[in-house]
Amino acid sequence: MRTLRTAARWLVAVAVAGVCGLALANGAAAQSAEAEAAKALRVEWKPSTQRRGIEGFVYNDSQYRIGLMRLKLEVSDGASTPTETHAWVYGNIPAQGRTPFWARLTQPGEVVTVTIDSFRLIAREVVPESP
Repeated sequence: MRTLRTAARWLVAVAVAGVCGLALANGAAAQSAEAEAAKALRVEWKPSTQRRGIEGFVYNDSQYRIGLMRLKLEVSDGASTPTETHAWVYGNIPAQGRTPFWARLTQPGEVVTVTIDSFRLIAREVVPESP
């Protein structure tokens, strides 16, 4: 009876270790996919001609659909050090695609830089090859 309990505990321990190992492997794979996608993202922007702020496109040259993207804008008023503000890119950005964005400035100043602050991988997409 004691041997059976010991064997059962050992099996449970091995199963828990296996599940933890799979979770760590999946986490590492997700991190490398995010790093790969991050290298394939770029932002083009210019001052908006119709509203106070900027407008532009986010380009996604990766194999992943991207969502929940947040941009970081550095704004300079010319007198002090640049301040940071954030803007969201609404909707998903398809693999090998682009999505427009617009960011409103709440304080006076000029946008100096725009960078991608964060994003989420939605899904890997099959991109059709052109004939």
